[in-house]
Amino acid sequence: MKHLQLIRLLVGRELTLRYKRSVIGIGWTLLNPMLTSFVLWVVFSFVFAGQLPDGQQYAPYLMAGIVLNSFFNQGIMISAESIASNAGVLTKIYVPPQIFPISVALAGLVNFFIGLIPLAIVVYIAGQSLALTFPLVIIVGFFLALLVAGLGLSLSLLFIRFDDTKNIVGVTLLILTYLTPVFYPISILSERMQNIVKLNPLTSYLDCFRWAFSNNSTATLNDWLYMGATGILAILFGTYMFKKFWPRTVAML
Repeated sequence: MKHLQLIRLLVGRELTLRYKRSVIGIGWTLLNPMLTSFVLWVVFSFVFAGQLPDGQQYAPYLMAGIVLNSFFNQGIMISAESIASNAGVLTKIYVPPQIFPISVALAGLVNFFIGLIPLAIVVYIAGQSLALTFPLVIIVGFFLALLVAGLGLSLSLLFIRFDDTKNIVGVTLLILTYLTPVFYPISILSERMQNIVKLNPLTSYLDCFRWAFSNNSTATLNDWLYMGATGILAILFGTYMFKKFWPRTVAML
């Protein structure tokens, strides 16, 4: 709580800088998932729409995946770079460096919740309605923010120490995107591939999100437990690794 005001200022700064030179500004948070979803819907709707269970529409299924995946991918890259990009601040005044990745994760959480507006519009256009479990989306967002902040803390050290880390992380995120049922239903995969995809924590996050928001998926108790466990473990591991290796890393800024 000691640095709560500073975190609030950094979250506001992150949101402002992200859209500083944009005419539409934060409206891109609304437009980006809609435009991306429209393109992928045109490409894949005739391929995958018929593979969804009865009553589930492809457009909201697809857009939910894009909204969540965008939060994760953008959050990881920006939070991992946040300490290096604020090196000038850290070398002039004392600021707990952990605050920067955490602030980025919280700014991403704000964008995630804003992205629920166009998602809700798409849900209603598709002839569905928001589920009564809609408030549970807050839990999904909370644990996803923990996951992003925890991984961002760990990766921020590697981004400072090794120049190749950014490229490696970028490729890894691309692979994770294809191993997450963002635009395809998991039922089309072989049993072996389904087991691999289910090991990806983002699959559980996405199942819980789709189910809670508009009942466009099935979320089991294991999905909720896996989601919570990975979020908590990520922030604990990230905090531990950061405290252990930061004293050896700060001189490299």
